[in-house]
Amino acid sequence: MIYMKKVFGLDIGSSSIKLLEIQGKSVVSAAMESNPTGKLGVDMVPAEYTSLQLAIKKIIDDNKIKGKGVVLAVPESLVFTRILSFPYMSSPELAMAIRFEIEQVIPYPVEKLEFSWEILHKPNKATSGEKMRVLVVAIPSKVSTGYVTLMDSIGVEIIRMENEVLSLARSAFIEKEVQELDMLIDVGFSSTKMVIADANEIYANYVSPVAGMAFTKIVSDVFKLPPAQAEEYKRAYGLDQSQFEGKLFQVMSPVLSTMVGDIKKVIASYMNGYPERKIDRIVMCGGGSFLKGLMQYLVKEIGIEVVGGNVFERLKVDPKLSGLGGLYAVAGGLAMEA
Repeated sequence: MIYMKKVFGLDIGSSSIKLLEIQGKSVVSAAMESNPTGKLGVDMVPAEYTSLQLAIKKIIDDNKIKGKGVVLAVPESLVFTRILSFPYMSSPELAMAIRFEIEQVIPYPVEKLEFSWEILHKPNKATSGEKMRVLVVAIPSKVSTGYVTLMDSIGVEIIRMENEVLSLARSAFIEKEVQELDMLIDVGFSSTKMVIADANEIYANYVSPVAGMAFTKIVSDVFKLPPAQAEEYKRAYGLDQSQFEGKLFQVMSPVLSTMVGDIKKVIASYMNGYPERKIDRIVMCGGGSFLKGLMQYLVKEIGIEVVGGNVFERLKVDPKLSGLGGLYAVAGGLAMEA
């Protein structure tokens, strides 16, 4: 979709705020600021609200974004995302069926939800017996209203809000001729998003609470360190078993095992539905994916090629940012669609 107004992507995470603007094949602006509140933009006290406002305004002003619209990411923890199957039906019938299904599978009053959907697969013939697959996203009205109010207070117009799963999948497949099937894993601070997709379709998605914060917390708890110092140790040594007699690795092992278990469950669920097509590779992104030794550990435990994601791979970007493409996966997906 083409908008007359210039736009940028904005990803407000619990740890950081990321901004990205792309024009053609060039990255015009890419910036990241700490989120001073640790909140996602809703359910904040007045002081937190003001603090987040100022942080967002700073990143926008510093990058001379004034007068441009925003394509905004809504964190998966604040939305309900489901891939649903339906018999072949017309658009009006599908709308009614989706509303009925939402009432059954989402534990939230349907009258307080705003929902949209995208048809992932539609059979060529109604008589084939093959089912339609539809990605349905429902967002509580109070969440969408909260984001609109927040952006209005800064003087920025929201062009569109989008859940992270869509942005993440789009960022991995800039060129439609890419044929592989990837499992995209975005390891954030408070959650890890997992998406199995190719250039044309999303097949599975899952959000795990096992993320960067879980690694930091267990190091902090076991070694009796302040969280900031535990974070420094984690970043400096990661899963290197040659450090501290392997004690840091041993401490983080339970979190690693849970993460691996979640990944294997998502893969098994996908393979149960699509046994004829195996996953080609795992693509890691997000700040937590930079944990030293994590990708090598996943290769060993899961047996699939693991690579680092880079949303800047096919874009012209400042050389200082070229190695940070994995941090901007969601923001990149937002900016590309813009």
